[in-house]
Parts: sequence; structure tokens; C-alpha cells
Amino acid sequence: MELKAKDIYKIECADFLSKDMLASLFSLYQPIIGIHAINLYMTLYIEGVNQRTQESHSRLLTTLNMTIDDFMRSRTRLEEFMLVRVYQEEQENRTNYIYILHAPLPAESFFSSKALMNRYIESVGQRHAELTIQKLSPVHLSTGGYKDITKKVSYKSYGQEVDHTVVYHKVLPRYQFDLEGTEINFDYERFFATTSPLVYPTELRTQENLMLIGKLATVYGLSVDRMRVLVSHSINIDKMTFDDEKLKVLAQKSKPDVTEAKDIYSLPPVSFLQAKQNGAEVSIADRKVLEDLSLKMHFSPEVINVMIEYILKRSQNRLVKQFVDMVAGEWARDGVKTREDAIKETNKKNPKWNKTMEKALPEYLKEEKKEEVKVSKEELKEVQNLLKKVGDKK
Repeated sequence: MELKAKDIYKIECADFLSKDMLASLFSLYQPIIGIHAINLYMTLYIEGVNQRTQESHSRLLTTLNMTIDDFMRSRTRLEEFMLVRVYQEEQENRTNYIYILHAPLPAESFFSSKALMNRYIESVGQRHAELTIQKLSPVHLSTGGYKDITKKVSYKSYGQEVDHTVVYHKVLPRYQFDLEGTEINFDYERFFATTSPLVYPTELRTQENLMLIGKLATVYGLSVDRMRVLVSHSINIDKMTFDDEKLKVLAQKSKPDVTEAKDIYSLPPVSFLQAKQNGAEVSIADRKVLEDLSLKMHFSPEVINVMIEYILKRSQNRLVKQFVDMVAGEWARDGVKTREDAIKETNKKNPKWNKTMEKALPEYLKEEKKEEVKVSKEELKEVQNLLKKVGDKK
């Protein structure tokens, strides 16, 4: 039966709208069902909370500034997404309606629905969907370095099966990155807990930008507090832009905050190389080499550190970029992912590889090798005797 302005309605609010539910309604549902449907829902909600007697649709339409056709289209959208259930009772001169409002799904439940997320991505696009996920997803504590000691329980012993399947698999965990062996050692939870959106706007907190921040902090051994300052200097609030190249330069020029570790190979690569240099500051050129191994070659810090040590031993304590590129390329082709893989590579004996490495050395290093003085056993013995005589005179 067609709705008429004189028809009566009553409202029942099945749920109280929390802050999270309102955020979900406006950020997640609105792009799908439209602003008019949201307007109708909120108006019904306010009416339901304060309604004392039944009302006519004429008054509701006036409040909404809607025609009956607009109202029906909006109500249908709410029905489609289970935000309202409609009951009617036909009488001789009019129809009575009851509208029962249901709360929108909280963000986490919405994200777990494949159907809802697919509709949402169709409406706003992948990039905006990821940004919304970052805004509304709860911040989870990082379990990195912790061992899972949870006791396994067999639910079958309770006579029931439990389905732990997550419906929507495309939603990426917040601030977690899978880059083929790359390890990011950065406390994102603390970073965002202490970084105001006025300093680092939410719109600029994309997966790409967050990954870069974490990787630079990992390579250069920079703390959360240091990265917050560098990030703030890399943002133009007026233009709402993030200058990733500027952040790289600022990171390269910063002194590492992390300089000690129980296991030296777990140090940030810049700190590891500095330790190899007996505390001498690492040059900008060498820092750039280490950065490329992480950002471009996707090697983990431990693999980079083993590689650094290996190259220094074979190139007279020099970090020659051409040499580094050759080693990195071979290790990448060999699928080196872990510290153990890297150590195995250093133990390989390949005559062809040695010749290739020799060619990669700069000319001045080759000349130094040619000028090495060879001492015979007799000459060595003579020098030792001379030193002994000098010692006896003392």
C-alpha cells in the first residue's frame, strides 16, 4: 500500500548510538546509502528518543524537507542495510507504521563484512578506503619480540566447532607491512599516540608514507621522538603534502639514537657500520648506500649488516658502491632473506665471483694491491734478528 502523508508512525530505538557507531554511520555507511538516508535515520533516531505519542508522516516530511518519493527511496536504503525494520497495520482510513531502528555495525564488524567492504570500496575507491580503515581501526599493541604462549584449546571437547575465519581478507592490518623479508623496527603505536594530527595530518598517513617512516627509522636507528620531528619538517600543512625526499635527506643527516644491542647484528645498519668504524660517524655517501639496500633491495637490517661486514673484509675496509651493488644483486637473485642465508652466501667460494669483484674495485685500490711489498722468509728473519739486537742493547 502506498504511503500517505496522513499515515501515522511510531518509532522504537533498539540500540543506543555510541561514538563509534556514529563514526561508522557517517564514515562507512554514508558513502554507500547517501546523505538523505543518513538524514532520515538520524531524524528518526532523535524523534524516537523524544517521541511521546504517535505522529503523522506529514510532520516528519516537513521536518526532513522531503517529498514522499524522496522519503521512500531513503527508507528503502535504510532497510537494505538493516538499519531500520518497518511494520505496518492497515486501517480503514490510514495505515499505521512502526519503525524499529537498529544501530550501524561498529567499524571492526563493518571491516569484517566482505559484502559491505566491497560496496564501500566501489563507492569511495581503494585509497580512500585504506585511509578510513587507518582512521577507524583500533590501535593494537605490537607483539614483535614476544613469544606466543597461549595454551591451545580443542573446542571439539566442548561438543562444538568454532569458526575463526575472517570474512574480509583484503583489509590490511594497521601499520603492518609485508615486503619480502623486510623488517621494520618502529613503534607505530607510540608514534601516533604522541603525534597530533595537527603535526602529521591523518590524510597523509598512507600505507606508503608510514612504511617509509618505519624503514628510515630502522635503517638509521632513529627513535620515535626523532622521527616525529623529521616528519613534521617534511610536511606542508597549507598544501597538505608529504615530501618523502626531504624526509630521506633529514634522516641521512641525523645521528642514530640506537647505538647498542646485545647482538651487534641486530643493530640498525648505520649504527652497525659506525661500530665497525670504531665510533667514527658514517659518511652521507655510505648512509645512502645502506638506505638503498633497505628501501630498494628490501634486505632486512641483519642481512645488510652481514653484507657490510663481508664487503669490508674483501675490499680493504672500503664500502665501494659498485662493489656493494654487485653483491646485493647476487644475494637478491639467490633469494637471501635471513641472517642465516646471508652467512651461507659469505662462505661460498667462487673463483669467477672473485675475479668479478676484483674488476669492480676502483683503480686506486688495484694500484695499492700491486704496490704491496712481498717479503721473503730470509728477509723477515733478518728483520727479526735486528729488532732483537736493538732490544738487547736496551
